[in-house]
Amino acid sequence: MLIPIHNKDQLTLPIFSVTTHFDPFMPWLTRHAHQLKIHTTLNQMLNIWRTMCPAGYHPTLIGDTFCGGRYTVVHKLGFGGYSTIWLARDQQRQRYVSLKILTARESPVSHEVKILQYLMKSDLAHAGKRFIPPLLDQFSFDGPNGRHQCLVGEPAGVSISKSKEDSGNFMFPADAARSTATQLLLGLSYLHANGICHGDLHLRNFLLRVPNFDGLSTDELYKRFGKPCEVPIRRVDGKSGEPHAPPHAIFPLALSMPANKLDNPEIIISDYGTSFIVPQVPSPTHHTPALYAPPEDFFDEPITQPTAADIWTLGVNLYEVLGERPLFETLAWDQDGIVGEMVNTLGKPPVRWWNSWANRSEFFEEDGSWVADFSRINTPVFRRLHQRLWDMGRGETEKTCEWDVAGGELHALEDFLRAMMTFEPAERPTADQLLGSEYMAKWALPAWERQERQKSAHTTEER
Repeated sequence: MLIPIHNKDQLTLPIFSVTTHFDPFMPWLTRHAHQLKIHTTLNQMLNIWRTMCPAGYHPTLIGDTFCGGRYTVVHKLGFGGYSTIWLARDQQRQRYVSLKILTARESPVSHEVKILQYLMKSDLAHAGKRFIPPLLDQFSFDGPNGRHQCLVGEPAGVSISKSKEDSGNFMFPADAARSTATQLLLGLSYLHANGICHGDLHLRNFLLRVPNFDGLSTDELYKRFGKPCEVPIRRVDGKSGEPHAPPHAIFPLALSMPANKLDNPEIIISDYGTSFIVPQVPSPTHHTPALYAPPEDFFDEPITQPTAADIWTLGVNLYEVLGERPLFETLAWDQDGIVGEMVNTLGKPPVRWWNSWANRSEFFEEDGSWVADFSRINTPVFRRLHQRLWDMGRGETEKTCEWDVAGGELHALEDFLRAMMTFEPAERPTADQLLGSEYMAKWALPAWERQERQKSAHTTEER
């Protein structure tokens, strides 16, 4: 089976395709995919191999050891734009850990170790500390593609994004969604209390904790989750990819955590590669995906309130955490389309942004109404935040809605999100102020506290 190959002329990059040896394996994979729950496509993985070259990813294999044999790789957990993440056995402490191996290019510029070490030293007593991943160890090593930094942490499960994708209705149960929103806000409050701006908050960076499986041997782990699925690969020019790339691809561990089946989700806020200590960075930049980015990013204003940018970004995320779909919906994340959705949802922005928006006339008249000859799509209708809360998948009438409409939850949620998404950065509330909001006090925090009591009772029963 051949995979479409792009950029064949870029000879500095190893270009790969799947070998014909994989063909007999395909019927088996097709029959058992529902059991293995392999979510990663071969095309995505080929994109990783294409950058397995000097300065790129390290060609990790099952059975590789690090730190003088202390860490033995037993499975793959996942990968991102700047790292691959592996499940390893810590032979010294007899436990499982995650190894986040950064690309050689990213290793010298990533802030993640610095930020996590800074937070580990913090003696601040705060409920949100538990939602930040501990840094168990860190080391660097030399490989065929350069020098790589490796962060050792606790294994985590899938992202909230993947969990929602795997669920039947793309949503957590209502109380689990409230609890998740609380955990994320508590975690952000802890970061901000320590002077840290995350700078890249989105659903793929919010991970779900997994039950502890340190007591399982490697063989028992494979019996429960399956052995690593390895697929042979080769360069299209017939040359060997080694030593820069491995001879086969490894699919991630088959963890299934559908959101609609999770009554007591526990959250970890991950990925601090672009985070920073606010007082130390006078001119910061954010790396948030456009759909979640604050409006100041779109109008090229200096970020003078970096934690306020985090607040906006979390607000956009929380709408999606609490419901089934993103708050802003555009084709291909078009930046003008996103700004149009902001205006559609929240009203006109400050005059300086309204007047400087170069393509505004393609969307709106001067008074804020839609232009008559709207050419991008059919003439849209206004859907303000209030309407979008009814459209988030929790029921569209007071009788069917899962929120406590009669008790005022929907109104409180609207006030909560609208405050987070105030256009002016200086006018957005802090995370601590939001924790004291009516929505948090009456609905979200109590949901999290109920989850904590249930978990405590379950732990007591097991003993």
